[in-house]
Amino acid sequence: MKVFIRNAQTGWYYQEPSKWTADQGAACDLAQVARAVERIFEAHLENVEIFLSYDEPRYDLVLPVPPSPSRVDPLRQPRASESGSHGKEAHPASPRKKEHPL
Repeated sequence: MKVFIRNAQTGWYYQEPSKWTADQGAACDLAQVARAVERIFEAHLENVEIFLSYDEPRYDLVLPVPPSPSRVDPLRQPRASESGSHGKEAHPASPRKKEHPL
């Protein structure tokens, strides 16, 4: 198995900081998923995925990488559960019907 970092939009593979290639053979094989994750954090890469390449292409696997938690969207409004407010605006949970097991 080979482990690559791939740009999720362009499909190009990571070689080294600020260097990408369309040629998988010229890309940096990180050999382990943990190493790929470390490199993503070290190089502050965004909009990437981890690509696991096997000898048989039908077994290839793409692991999505979520956006870095340090990149906060300034337009995003916190939900009531995130803001810590437990005041009157909270709605009580509605009772649920018991479901019978199959």
